[in-house]
Amino acid sequence: MALKRPGHPASRALALAVAWLCASGALSPLQAAEPVVAAAPAGQADHCGVRGPGDTRPRIGLALGGGGARGIAHVRILKQLEALHIPVDCIAGTSAGALVGALYASGSTPEQIEQLVLSTEWLSLFTDTLPRRERSLRRKADDYAQLAPIGIGLGGEGKAVALAGGVSEGEKLIALFERATGGGRVNGRFDDLPIPFRAVATDINTGMPVVLAEGSLPMAMRASMSLPGIFRPVVIDGHVLLDGGLSNQVPIDVVRAMGADRVIAVDVGTPLSALDRDASLVDVISQLSGFLTTRSAQAQLDSLGAQDLLISPDLTGKVATGDFDKAPEALRIGQLAADQAAPALQAFAQAPQEYTRLAAQRAGRTHPVAPATIDFVEVDNHTGYADALLLSYLPVHVGAPLDIEAMQAGVLRAYGMGTLASINYEVKERDGRTGVVVSAYAKPNGPVYLEAGLSLSNDLEGNHESNLRAGLLFSPLSPYGAEARIALQIGSEPGLTGQYYHPFDLHDRYAFQAGGGFQTRSFNLYDDAGDKIARYRVRRTGATLAVFRNVSNVLALSVGVQRYTGNAEVEVGDPTIPRVNFDEGAWIAQATLDDIDSVYFPRDGYLVTAGTYQSSPSLGADARFGQIDLDVVAARSFGKHALQLGLRYHVTASGTAPVQNLYRLGGRWRLAGFQHNQLTGQDYALGFAGYTYELGKLLGRSAQVGGTVEYGNAWQRRSDMSLSDGIWNGSVFLGFDSWVGPLIFGMGFREGGENVLFIELGQSL
Repeated sequence: MALKRPGHPASRALALAVAWLCASGALSPLQAAEPVVAAAPAGQADHCGVRGPGDTRPRIGLALGGGGARGIAHVRILKQLEALHIPVDCIAGTSAGALVGALYASGSTPEQIEQLVLSTEWLSLFTDTLPRRERSLRRKADDYAQLAPIGIGLGGEGKAVALAGGVSEGEKLIALFERATGGGRVNGRFDDLPIPFRAVATDINTGMPVVLAEGSLPMAMRASMSLPGIFRPVVIDGHVLLDGGLSNQVPIDVVRAMGADRVIAVDVGTPLSALDRDASLVDVISQLSGFLTTRSAQAQLDSLGAQDLLISPDLTGKVATGDFDKAPEALRIGQLAADQAAPALQAFAQAPQEYTRLAAQRAGRTHPVAPATIDFVEVDNHTGYADALLLSYLPVHVGAPLDIEAMQAGVLRAYGMGTLASINYEVKERDGRTGVVVSAYAKPNGPVYLEAGLSLSNDLEGNHESNLRAGLLFSPLSPYGAEARIALQIGSEPGLTGQYYHPFDLHDRYAFQAGGGFQTRSFNLYDDAGDKIARYRVRRTGATLAVFRNVSNVLALSVGVQRYTGNAEVEVGDPTIPRVNFDEGAWIAQATLDDIDSVYFPRDGYLVTAGTYQSSPSLGADARFGQIDLDVVAARSFGKHALQLGLRYHVTASGTAPVQNLYRLGGRWRLAGFQHNQLTGQDYALGFAGYTYELGKLLGRSAQVGGTVEYGNAWQRRSDMSLSDGIWNGSVFLGFDSWVGPLIFGMGFREGGENVLFIELGQSL
């Protein structure tokens, strides 16, 4: 802590920020930063607290600097100010300082803010991805395509190749701010808060600081925290805004411009590193990013006078910008700084009676925001979806009160479509009427999105399968959200397939789907003694047509017809066996009950699929046979522990299935003591139980250790199926639910057989 300390460094922005800014020329560390005041009330210098008649007390302004997780230390400074009876008349905050400052200015106590920062899973707020159980059935089905978006698109806004604008729109962050401040997205003057407040952001086009003085408080907080490359910029009053730390790290000039006579500044920045000629590229880029914030911070700190105070918690080497999991440590260090500053803070203290009066006066300015009754609804639509479809996600109705919590949930559901860059709403007053304006923008890397996937299985004994996939998703192709996907697969089982999905109504209750293309699959054949006699390579070309009834985001029913033609030839085995040509034609039906949280590492929910395949010569098939399929998986978590139970029953109920229609199994959840697709049969049945322990999460992705116990078998004749004829299998594994599927290292065991070491990527339930 120091009264004034020249040369004090402030926090660095993310390395990604400087790389982007330097490449674009948006900012220079040497650039002078004259702030732009967006939507500021008249008489700016008279807005640092309310003055009664004869009140000449020096106004105290609080300037809270940015620093990511390091900004959590601000909370203990606030607690110390209250303990010492120091009134805060106005606040200006940057980034994390805007978060803490806005909460305090809107009426939250330091204890409430501390509880919020300790109970929030901050890293989960860096993505707008819905939990799988809350997604539509259409988006849940993407898991089985085993393709993941990679943030690159074709043809977006006239560009041949376009990149995504950021990892997240920050909608979960805004929802948190709405709940914490209690004001929703109702526009207002920040001078009318219990403590007048300003948030500082950076204009992406000028590099200048922008001071936010009115509008939606949660949106101002979000704009001030727009980390480049992590969150998409926020547009307010024509300014495209990034994190305020890039231009004004410790907004002392802003709080002084509000009318503060004395300033308490809190700097939670990261000092520049001492590098030598052996510094890595990452170190250099990180150091360059530090120049952006230290230069603006130093200019501000140099303006502090003898009557002002600077508090600098010593967070270096203990809490980094992204260490949100170290909130308790940041609070502890903040408390140390507050205790060290206590003697100097005494000069700002008021008598207990005067402080109580001022606190009561501030509390009197806290007014609960009544739900607004909506008089009109407008849609500013920059997507290919119908206005009515966008509004179907948002429960806003003319003549009814606005339900803020329901709107928050609706916005997140809309993001679940996967093709929206942003969908926001504002509550606006117009000619004495209150309305909601919904704005929606498509992702800049659409409407053609590049996807990729990889699956591999290797038992480390020379047996392996690998498939690399690339896909193009076209969405939307109709106002109701029709979409198409083309997927190319190369590797052990190459193929080229396509699919078109067409909803018939706003709520996707009824839909048509057409899909097909060229596929290859490999099948092992066994004799009656269970010995492998051949391996067939099957190639098929054809299509499937189906209609869907989506009852909810959990239950779907479908019926359809399938027509394929192809051939099967021996890949391993007697080379004199001739190639077999075949035709397939079948009626298909399926019911899906999908409420599982993950198809890779299930921890909660259930998944039930029941279907039938009825091959018929009337549809061009060579053989008449029927198959019945049933899979049931249930999971339940207990803290970091989770249990799984499952049953699989797949039988050829009539006739004899040809080689291309045999069932395949082997691998985790399908008899783990066998290699992937090692077993085939006319019928199979198995039951399994599993256990997993969650080691931790990375951006919402789980790392787990666990094991399975499985019992079952495959049979060539249904009459041979017997409970006593099963084989015990088991596995132990370490896995990570990565963005391209589960990455698993493990060992499988089976009764009477060899152990199988396996590495898998991309294999699901």
